[in-house]
Amino acid sequence: MTENFPFSDAPDTACLTCRHVLEERSPIVYISHDEDGCWQFLCGEEHTEDDARVVSLAEILDIDSSVADFADLDFGGYAERSAD
Repeated sequence: MTENFPFSDAPDTACLTCRHVLEERSPIVYISHDEDGCWQFLCGEEHTEDDARVVSLAEILDIDSSVADFADLDFGGYAERSAD
């Protein structure tokens, strides 16, 4: 792992987000660490398959460094937060 990287997964670990977060910089309000180990960082809006984007954990941290607060989220866990 990279020194000081908050997640136990590698910085280049693929995770899911939506076009709203990636392209429109909507706030991340839903974070999940699925049973299969996949991370999801979403805006809370309705989504279609066309809205899905795959990025690295490092890129998500560049977009919103506060998601590091959820780095210890257990498999199967999720968190929701306000957009403020």
